[in-house]
Amino acid sequence: MLHDLQAHEHAIYDRSRPPDAMGPWYIDVLRQATAGGKGRILVAEGDGGVLGYASLLTSVSAEHERDEIAYTYAFVDDLGVLAAARSRGVGAALLEACEAIAREAGQRWIRLGVLAANERARSFYARQGYGEVLLTLEKQL
Repeated sequence: MLHDLQAHEHAIYDRSRPPDAMGPWYIDVLRQATAGGKGRILVAEGDGGVLGYASLLTSVSAEHERDEIAYTYAFVDDLGVLAAARSRGVGAALLEACEAIAREAGQRWIRLGVLAANERARSFYARQGYGEVLLTLEKQL
């Protein structure tokens, strides 16, 4: 599953790791980031296997961001759904579960990042009520 998701990302963003570089170490990275009550990893199962997953950090400080007041927010660090399971509500269910956990953790805001070129994901997140807040612009030198 990770290989396929990374192949999709690598096709639209050449500075991501190649699909063959993905492996069990990535799951360990997600586990470490969410360990000790800092977050959760959610898994959607069906059709006899894993259909998707989400990694949620429940409290991220906005201290070093562009916001002028101090606060924390929840952050969907990663969300992936198998191509064969897309448009079946799997991603929406994972995102809703992340939002519920964030509310339970006392958060008022939830954020996520998405590649600008990933139009399908951006459209999905917009349908779920997410909008642009801060944009990063880049120029190759």
